[in-house]
Amino acid sequence: MTKSNEAKKARRAGRVKTSEATFLGELADQQSSKYRLAQGFGVLFAVSLVLQAWALANVFSDMALHQSFSLSLLVIGLFALLLRALSNFGRERICASASRDIRYGLRSELVSHLTKLGPARLRIEEDAALSTRVYEQIDALDDFFSRYKPQVFMVTLLPCVILLSVVSISWITFFVFMMTAPLVIVFMIFVGHKAAQANRRQFSVLAMLSNQFMDLSQGLAELKRLNKTQEARDRLSDSASAYQKTTMSVLILAFLSTATLELFASLSIAMIALYLGLGLLEVLPWQVGESPVTLTQAMFLLLLAPEFYLPLRQLGNDYHAKQKAEAAATDLLEILNTTLSDTTIQTAESVMSELIESEVVEKEAFIGFHQLSWTESGHHRLAPITAQIAQGERVWLSGESGIGKSSLLHLLLGFEEDYQGQLFINGQAFQNIDLSDWRSKLAWLPQTPEWVNGSIRRNLLLGLEGSQTPTDEALQQALEKSQCDDFIQVLPEGLDTKLTELGSGLSGGQMQRLSIARALLSKTDVWLLDEPCSGLDNDTAEAVLDTLESVSRGKTLLIVSHDTHPITWADKHWTLTKGGLNEPFINQ
Repeated sequence: MTKSNEAKKARRAGRVKTSEATFLGELADQQSSKYRLAQGFGVLFAVSLVLQAWALANVFSDMALHQSFSLSLLVIGLFALLLRALSNFGRERICASASRDIRYGLRSELVSHLTKLGPARLRIEEDAALSTRVYEQIDALDDFFSRYKPQVFMVTLLPCVILLSVVSISWITFFVFMMTAPLVIVFMIFVGHKAAQANRRQFSVLAMLSNQFMDLSQGLAELKRLNKTQEARDRLSDSASAYQKTTMSVLILAFLSTATLELFASLSIAMIALYLGLGLLEVLPWQVGESPVTLTQAMFLLLLAPEFYLPLRQLGNDYHAKQKAEAAATDLLEILNTTLSDTTIQTAESVMSELIESEVVEKEAFIGFHQLSWTESGHHRLAPITAQIAQGERVWLSGESGIGKSSLLHLLLGFEEDYQGQLFINGQAFQNIDLSDWRSKLAWLPQTPEWVNGSIRRNLLLGLEGSQTPTDEALQQALEKSQCDDFIQVLPEGLDTKLTELGSGLSGGQMQRLSIARALLSKTDVWLLDEPCSGLDNDTAEAVLDTLESVSRGKTLLIVSHDTHPITWADKHWTLTKGGLNEPFINQ
């Protein structure tokens, strides 16, 4: 494993905090072979450039002095021009391909990482702002990898090649190049830092605008009922105006940088042209009556002068892409550096043997908790609990809001690892189990089920691809058991009826029944339910609970619900308090 890969792995584990520049460098290293190929095209570009200038300078001087020219030199010049264009085209295509592959891989990595974080992702930002980072800010890296990164090599190569070509011809031209080039670079860096600050403000305002737009979409019905749509519209308009202003500030800095660099380059080229012109006229104050260069050499220097400043000017134009990329990388690193803490990992075998010897954890327990608690940033999210759930047992967990009921479910889902105490699955420490295999056995029904924009059928079969795809018969059975078939049959398009992310067009009870049907189709043995009756009226809640009672028989079930919706058919009723878990009792 290379040092780069080791550093990358350590950073992903949250042990190493990396800078934005290092992060971007690691990403570029993933496509190092393509960038090396692009550098090869760059070398070919530089050679063809000098060859072209030499050939055309001879052609032009011959035409001026002898009214004729060498056809072979003209062919060489045109060939060099064609070779230069082709090498530049190849370099740009390769760099664009490298940028695309880097961004595609990074986006996949971020989505996978957010999936592993689960609800913990909300510690970073709301979902709307996170989606902006995953799509908008990753795309903001494109100019860095496709233009700035390869241009850094060209801005080193081309000026050096040109300086070597002119140093033996004219020391004064060489001196002008050496004096003016650093001025372009210094100003480019100065303006670039200002652009970085403006880009960070722009990304921040864009994230806020995304969150506000999502909140407005989700609460539009409630805003209409409260007659507050105008206030919400004004707030969204203010955020849009703020985003417009930050965008314009970025553009102003970009145009300012470009104009100033063009000015420096033009003045430098004019100085060289003036020197060469006066030299050819033999009127230079320190060299009257003598020309320092021949006409061919002067033509050669004049053709190379714009090319000397061109990569510097291009780098100046692209430098704001670097600052924009670093601003985006700051937010992307925040996601990647948010990891599930491994502070709970201990010597699981010794802990397990001690617990079994003390008979704290029953050997037949399917799920076991021993002094399991969760404290985050000094805040107690779950009081210590010790209990067991046997396989096929249905447990009702109740307690006041904020006491940690949902937190316990998050621990079982594997979205949090910075807990204290012990959690066991089939007598094995939770940190030692195969998390993917464990999750494949789970059906998760949150308070607000998540849906994608598509048909009911697509939402029911989401994640069940390949060999897991249920047959039409199995789908119909799941709909009947969850009591969804009655209301689906009366829909205009049945299972092909379109759903939005918010499930518009269906009632809360119907959405919960669809969630139950989705759980049945997953054919999992362990169900975790978080407030399945939240937001439902009493009659609908009772109907949903009756459905759950019939479909969950024989499954291991942990259901969180307030006492307002008692689950009388549960095998155990646990009450969670600030002091921990009250002695659970079995319903008779």
